[in-house]
Amino acid sequence: MNTPALIIVLYHPTSDDVEQVRRLAGQWPGCIVDNSEEPCFGTPEVGRMQYVCNGQNEGIAAAQAVGIRKMKERKDISHLVFLDQDTRIPTDYPQLIADEYERIKTSMPQLALLGPTLRNLRSGEEYRSVVHRDHPTADDFIPRRDVISTGCCIGIDVLNDVGEPEKALFIDYVDFEWCWRAKAKHYVCGITPHITIGHQVGQRELKIGSYRVIISRPGRYYYQYRNYLWLLRRRYVPLQWKVATGIKQLARLVYFPLLVRDGGRCWTYMWRGIRDGLRP
Repeated sequence: MNTPALIIVLYHPTSDDVEQVRRLAGQWPGCIVDNSEEPCFGTPEVGRMQYVCNGQNEGIAAAQAVGIRKMKERKDISHLVFLDQDTRIPTDYPQLIADEYERIKTSMPQLALLGPTLRNLRSGEEYRSVVHRDHPTADDFIPRRDVISTGCCIGIDVLNDVGEPEKALFIDYVDFEWCWRAKAKHYVCGITPHITIGHQVGQRELKIGSYRVIISRPGRYYYQYRNYLWLLRRRYVPLQWKVATGIKQLARLVYFPLLVRDGGRCWTYMWRGIRDGLRP
């Protein structure tokens, strides 16, 4: 029997986010880890889930690690499903993605992480790489070099081997780095076309010709630039990602102050990230 648990990370959630957490906690085991300064719930348990408030923003990686350790203490959990607070899923989603994980694993025993197909909440369009083409396998599994963590399912046994998310990265590229680390251990990550959920990457989008640029909160650019320079030094990080991301980041330094609302603040955070990323 596949028994999934949810790991949900909160940070200043809206009332709708809190309501979704309550709904899911009423049916599924798991751990809610809150990076907010003040707790969103007044008890250590919400429904069937444990609740931990960090009292400060320790980053998504550290929060996920707390949830992972809590769920590892339980011997009845086989899979962990990770969820951002603003991702909306149906109540039966954890079981659906865990069962799909095991279905694919029968023909691909090296499977590490399975994500859903993500659609843009605003446009309804599927998030796709502009560089990579999908090549589904015979059992409708779509291998991906890196997968966004929200909605993804990982077997407990794989987490024991690959390890927890890297806390030092704090937020940006945490999920990608874990996928690359898993690949270095000869695992495979990917998505399924059979399960689709809505998610919003970034705060808004800027359209330049036919190309859509995802715009994040200004402070996120500090982590994107710092973490890129950290990851640039690691041999297991894909060369294509290093080159493509480096080109994007150089281009942003030029056009963000000119074309993006609040681009000046973003630009300042970019340079702070570069400064700290270059430090040994």
